[in-house]
Amino acid sequence: MDLFGGSQSVDSADGDKSSCSSSRSVFSKDQITDIFWNEIFLEPPTVSISGESRYLTQLWVSKNDDPKDELYEAENMVWRVRAVLKLLTLREQHVLVQFWLARDVGKHQLLTTLYQPFGLGVANEELCFYRRDSERITFLVDKDHAEEDVSPPARVFRRRLPEWASDLSNYLPKDFQQQDTAIRCNLHGYLSLPVFDSTTSLCIGVIELLMSSKITDFAFEVQQVHKALKTQSLTSPQVSDFTTPNDPNEQRLIELDIVHGILKSVCDSHNLPLAQTWAVSPSTSFVSHDNIIDKTCSSFSTKCIGKVCMSTASLPFYVRDLRVWPFREACKTQHLDKSRSFVGKALLARGTSYCKDVTALSVEDYPLVHNACMSGLTSCFTVFLHSVVDDDEYVLEFFQQLDSKDGGHVSDLVLLDLVQTLKQRVEDVSGFKLGDTSATEFIGSNIQNSVTTRANSLVFETDSSDIESLLAIDTNYEVEATLERSFINLSPPFTSNFSSLTEEVVRRFNLEGKRLRMKYRDEANDWILITCDRDLELAFEERKSLSVRCEVN
Repeated sequence: MDLFGGSQSVDSADGDKSSCSSSRSVFSKDQITDIFWNEIFLEPPTVSISGESRYLTQLWVSKNDDPKDELYEAENMVWRVRAVLKLLTLREQHVLVQFWLARDVGKHQLLTTLYQPFGLGVANEELCFYRRDSERITFLVDKDHAEEDVSPPARVFRRRLPEWASDLSNYLPKDFQQQDTAIRCNLHGYLSLPVFDSTTSLCIGVIELLMSSKITDFAFEVQQVHKALKTQSLTSPQVSDFTTPNDPNEQRLIELDIVHGILKSVCDSHNLPLAQTWAVSPSTSFVSHDNIIDKTCSSFSTKCIGKVCMSTASLPFYVRDLRVWPFREACKTQHLDKSRSFVGKALLARGTSYCKDVTALSVEDYPLVHNACMSGLTSCFTVFLHSVVDDDEYVLEFFQQLDSKDGGHVSDLVLLDLVQTLKQRVEDVSGFKLGDTSATEFIGSNIQNSVTTRANSLVFETDSSDIESLLAIDTNYEVEATLERSFINLSPPFTSNFSSLTEEVVRRFNLEGKRLRMKYRDEANDWILITCDRDLELAFEERKSLSVRCEVN
């Protein structure tokens, strides 16, 4: 019988049982004999699947071969885990999934996979051999035997946190007891997840996945396992899950409700399509890389290794325009690098940042750039928010309305009004403090080449001369600046950009250390605030000689 593209032998006594056999062998004769010394009987996939799932791999799941449990199979954990394995659809065909159960034996607690359910994507000698090798191993996992942590399943059970590796050769032999066997069996990608009983919140065992591919992102596999476990009232950490398997405490729920209220109030007041909350993603899993086992975030992606990530999963959000719902869904599964993203810059500065066009950023700086393009989102304003009670730090992110007359860009007055609304809303609730709103960081097409408006000066964060030349305004315009009854005249190079103009006005009027505001009167006879090079450029579009009124606080 030809299954999974390989030669399989079927037990003549039962047509739905398959025993391991293959036309290809990488083992010696004695090893093959060991494999078949006790035949492995598997049930073929029985769950009907459709859509894209039909292109994925379903598992051949083991029969229960522990005689003493047969009478109680429908009531015990074996039955529930077997049901989980039957629901899994995985990307890899050369895959082994097995369950390690924690059992109390006398005064000790043992972790074993003997007589426990397992599944194979394809029943070949390599996977069968590794399975039999696993059955011979037992770990002491009670707290008095920490020295038994010589393999991921034992560590995962103790820590109650996942462990994974894109290639298990990244482990040192002392950290993976079966490493040599796994490599000989052509197994590389590795994932081990703790399994909790949803009713008791107790960790009852570990699900282990091994596959031939060197996986750089286990998000899909983790989600598949989590969904299948849920059908049996079991659970395991999710991808980008901000919370722990246990329910968050009551105080935190109250805190998150307050943040949601702030987001909703601001969006409704300013007709914004989307607002969401970001925070540093806690280290909730372990990864083996470069022969070191390090803590990392819960994205299960090699892109996040060694980085401090920000996540919006399980945090408050408000979608006012359903056209941006797909963008919100993409944000839930995407982590941002704290050191590169404009969201992270607001957190680091404990202040505010504004990006005129997120779609102009590079994918490295903003991995969600393509999602923003598809949803029609451009301008984005972020602000730091601190919870005084729990000492939690958040960044609130607001996107400008779609199809706006100014192309989705926020004017300075609108931005100022938005900040004032935020201030008022945060003041109306207790336990929160808004970040420094007197300094807004303006993010350009390259985050490393961003500029910051602070009180009365524009500070460049890089020595690059490209920025100055990019923002430079024609070395022919003149400015007359007035402060109360005093006035000064300025000409190039001081009028070439906002930074030069501001610095010279501060110097000439002796305003060092004071907050300076400069305004000009437009054709409609309204006073317009100048805060950046673009404002100055717009002012010069109307006239080459500009009169500016200066104000200080």
